[in-house]
Amino acid sequence: MRTDEVTFVFGGVRLAGTIFLPDSEGPYPAVVIVHGSGAVDRYGAEGTLRPVIHHFAASGYAVLAYDKPGVGNSDGDWLRQTFSDRASETLTAVRILADRPDIDANRVGLWGISQGGWTAPMTAVLAPGEIGFAILVSASAMTPCQQYLHQLDVELNRDGFTATQIAQAKNLARQRTAALAGGVPGSEILAAEPPSLAAEPWYQYCATDAEELDFVRPIWQFDVSPFLRRVSCPLLALWGAQDVHMPAQRCAAAFALDLAEAGNQDFRLQVFPHANHRLRDTRAGAAPDTLATGYLDDMTRWLSNRVGSARAAAVPPA
Repeated sequence: MRTDEVTFVFGGVRLAGTIFLPDSEGPYPAVVIVHGSGAVDRYGAEGTLRPVIHHFAASGYAVLAYDKPGVGNSDGDWLRQTFSDRASETLTAVRILADRPDIDANRVGLWGISQGGWTAPMTAVLAPGEIGFAILVSASAMTPCQQYLHQLDVELNRDGFTATQIAQAKNLARQRTAALAGGVPGSEILAAEPPSLAAEPWYQYCATDAEELDFVRPIWQFDVSPFLRRVSCPLLALWGAQDVHMPAQRCAAAFALDLAEAGNQDFRLQVFPHANHRLRDTRAGAAPDTLATGYLDDMTRWLSNRVGSARAAAVPPA
């Protein structure tokens, strides 16, 4: 694998990343990494994207991964971005790759995880003629607000809280949601909460700050469904059944309905029974960084059947 350090500008902000290139000859099909939430660099949260990137490159695909705004070597501030900003930024990254002579512009697509599973479909709809495929990992069919309430319920039940305590935590979340909808600044939302709440044993699951509340305001009720109903490119979506953030089977069912309504004839939805949000193996005895069995190979096998690789010509979808 070879690497090429790159910078590009979106919205007046300089972003820095790396293009990972196969050792084989090009032109290469290529993948743009679409990160999840939070302050993550090109390698993802805690470096969890390294095996994904390396597997793509070893399989004949170029990969562009870059630091989110204000992280690593990128300027800007990711907390000031809306989902529309992220979708347009991703399209800029796609075009950076497509303009390179060693990249096949007709075979450039997206790999998005978690929050990236919301913004990648937006990019695919924004420029359908430029997105060759989309691979989504742990993409929620819920709104961020619904997902947060689901996660609260799962985690508090898992950790032994009573029904009354769970109801209290979810009620606080709903009160904050109503205040956000009413335009109340994050600092005022938190200041209005009784100080005694912080002593509740469940409060740590709801702990936040004003900056985060102001960040989620414009995205809190985002619904990916209208975008999925317009996605026309080949799409692979993968979930882990042990994901506490979302109900994987319900998300897969919702995706199937939306993509069918889009008239999309080429999508595959798969749930790994023993995997979590990052598609790590959750079985007893598995090392913390062990990926779900078949995850990486299934992904590149599916992709090779759609766009080929630098090592093989494309073949009809299986």
